Amino acid sequence: MKKTILIGLIAGIAGLAIGYKVPKDKNAGYVMISGRITNPEQAGKYFAKVNDVVVKGCGAKTLTVDYETDVREGYDGPFSVLAQFPSKKAAQDCYEGDYQNIIPLRKGAIDMNFRIVERNR
Repeated sequence: MKKTILIGLIAGIAGLAIGYKVPKDKNAGYVMISGRITNPEQAGKYFAKVNDVVVKGCGAKTLTVDYETDVREGYDGPFSVLAQFPSKKAAQDCYEGDYQNIIPLRKGAIDMNFRIVERNR
């Protein structure tokens, strides 16, 4: 039940639009996150700020959030997010900008990998 509540809380807070098609923007930048939530209450505070800073402030679009990722190789963190930015540079600027102020909120709440990639085809 905690997982269901957490999923609803995060989706509701972030107002996430879940998509199934990769946008056709050739220069799009993507943030790929995978990991594990270790403190759901604290993670909720972090995700509330992510909505303000990343989605509203940086213009990111969340493409998918999955709390039961089918991990075939690597460590077993079941949490995955894929977000799109106008460009890789926009994602990098967002990360280096106001996002730095909310990183402390995730410490002790989420163990994760954070990657910025670019669609190049």
